[in-house]
Amino acid sequence: MSITITSTPAFLSSSTLSIVSYLTIYFWISLGIIFQGEIALIGAGHLIYAGTVNFWAITFIATFLSSLNGEIFFTFSKFGLRFLPLSQEKILKVGKLIERYKTFLLLFSRFIYGMRNLIPMAFGFTNIKHIEFAILNLFGAFIWALTFTTAGFISGNVTSIFIDVKRYQMLILGIFLGISFTVTMLKILKFPKQKGK
Repeated sequence: MSITITSTPAFLSSSTLSIVSYLTIYFWISLGIIFQGEIALIGAGHLIYAGTVNFWAITFIATFLSSLNGEIFFTFSKFGLRFLPLSQEKILKVGKLIERYKTFLLLFSRFIYGMRNLIPMAFGFTNIKHIEFAILNLFGAFIWALTFTTAGFISGNVTSIFIDVKRYQMLILGIFLGISFTVTMLKILKFPKQKGK
């Protein structure tokens, strides 16, 4: 007895599928960038392997959205607006880290759990020039995007050993969307508890 899993819908042409995939990934990364953008890029990597979307297009979309996210947190922080609850103690701790590891933090903060949005916002409290922040933030976003897009492509390659990635790409995308949604909801539910501490 065999179980048949529905593959990519027949009514979707390759060009339509590509457009739908780009739009889905764009909005997925837009929402996921705050919480779990890595899952979005790894999911997109499978579609890159399937040949539905372009590697560099996804990398640059992710770079743009991630750098924009950093710019928003930095700029609003400069004007005294905070999206995250920060105690004076946390600000001082991050301030000391910034003094010692300024360049490193801006380039690799996206790889440090819980620091993705905290670091750009904390930089808003410093006297760093906006142009300097913007350049380092852009390079940091590119490094992050390139790393996880590559990881997704490699993951797609490995997945292809077990299933036909091109045939089941929409199913795979749906699975990653489900994982991303679950992780995001868990973070949202956890946030009020952290705020109350």
